[in-house]
Amino acid sequence: MMKILNLTIRTMAASLALAATLAFASPDKVGVIATSPSPSPLGTEIVFSADFDGPSRLWAVRFDGTGLRRVTSAAQSNPRVLHSDPVWSPDGRTIAYTVVDGEKSDIWITLPNGAALAKLTSNGARNWKPAWSPDGSKIAFVSDMHGTYDIWLMNANGSQQQQLTSLPQQEHGPSFSPAGNEIVFSVTDRETARLMTIKTDGTSLKAITSTGFFDWDPDWGSSGIVFSTSRDERLQGHLLWMVQPDGSGLRKLPASYGYDPMWTKTGQIVVTEEPVKSKAMASIAIQNADGSGRRTLVDVQGYTAAVDIRPGKSTNNINPRSRGKVKVAILSTSTFDAPKLVKQSTLTFGRTGSEPSLNQCMRARDVNNDGIADLVCRFNLSATGFRSGDPVGIVRFDNREGVPYEGRDSVVIVPQDDPEDFED
Repeated sequence: MMKILNLTIRTMAASLALAATLAFASPDKVGVIATSPSPSPLGTEIVFSADFDGPSRLWAVRFDGTGLRRVTSAAQSNPRVLHSDPVWSPDGRTIAYTVVDGEKSDIWITLPNGAALAKLTSNGARNWKPAWSPDGSKIAFVSDMHGTYDIWLMNANGSQQQQLTSLPQQEHGPSFSPAGNEIVFSVTDRETARLMTIKTDGTSLKAITSTGFFDWDPDWGSSGIVFSTSRDERLQGHLLWMVQPDGSGLRKLPASYGYDPMWTKTGQIVVTEEPVKSKAMASIAIQNADGSGRRTLVDVQGYTAAVDIRPGKSTNNINPRSRGKVKVAILSTSTFDAPKLVKQSTLTFGRTGSEPSLNQCMRARDVNNDGIADLVCRFNLSATGFRSGDPVGIVRFDNREGVPYEGRDSVVIVPQDDPEDFED
């Protein structure tokens, strides 16, 4: 899988395919992609790009992994348009991101709730990968306005766009120094990429890592520059390394892997990971700078499916100690016939969605009165793994072509049984 990602990233840089990191595919794995995490400077949420319900949009999740929500939606633009590369402003009030529309892409900003959209670039070129200056007055970005991908600067309102680099290779992934007077970025030359720094006035261009590897995704923090690299080809995955701004202190972070690393205000690192034990193709994780304490925050394992726990009831009470069997409906739509398309043997339901709790599926019936028959199944409550305080139940399944789906509905954990769970 990592070889495919490496090839895709390198092809992206060579062929100017902006959305490659969002749309890479594997012949042996199909699933959703969550990538490009950016932590809020207020320490509240992490914004990222994901294709959970179709084309990639911006989503957000709390630092503890709860409160998953969509930030931008298809209604704001053509459904075929992709939203990528989100990054919080230093004051936490806005998010800059890339909107990819066919052969063009532009930098936009939005409020954290997806409102008050504003387009910052409109030059007909491919503009992407925004990065805020520490004081919030400038945005660095990548653009091919002059032929190759270069690093550009503009004011936070989109004015005074000026070219910063003009190398013959492809530049990518700018990140400001904590002082705001320098920028680190990646320079791709065919099959290798190295990191370079430049002052914001265009002087003092210098390389800080050597050629021969694929150094990518730099993020400049107070402890140094963290980046992803292919420096150990024996491993099936990119590793996270660090380097100091002068090129010294180059080292591998222990037990760290992934790409799109970014520092949090507290010195942790959020990163895109390729989970091994998940149907997701890419997920969002957080770890300490020394590689310890890694936690997966977002591991949505399938495309969005509409589900209804306890169909017909407004409150979905769950007693995880019950010997009963709770009804859960997988709802059909005009384009998804649940009774026909769901591979019932793959159904799981519980607090994480991976619990093998299926008892049986019942005869199809229309539970939400939309004129389309839905799939209703019963799950053994004692096998769902719910714990006190859990707010959500997760259903996972594959369709008959092996494509994974995931549905979520609210639950309330209670100590009492529901008589319905014991009906035949």
